[in-house]
Amino acid sequence: MDDIDLTRTCPHCGQTLKPWLGPPETMWGVLLVCPNNQCPLFQSSNDCVAEFNPESKLGFRYAEDPANSYKSFHLAAYCGDTFMELTRNEG
Repeated sequence: MDDIDLTRTCPHCGQTLKPWLGPPETMWGVLLVCPNNQCPLFQSSNDCVAEFNPESKLGFRYAEDPANSYKSFHLAAYCGDTFMELTRNEG
């Protein structure tokens, strides 16, 4: 992890991205992920998914892959109703 730029930030909220080790079966290695539950991308992502599947408890967090020139993507993340209610009350 010494060669990973840990100063990168989320373009949606400005939060410093945190290293996250992907599950071994994905072969991702370390990703940089926005941990901010108040991030506008994360807060609105379940609404977008629910348009296609109202029962879905998934949303997205902003992420970058250091092994792929920091290419950005949306990482699927759990955001069930209870979790989202708690995070909306954090702010």
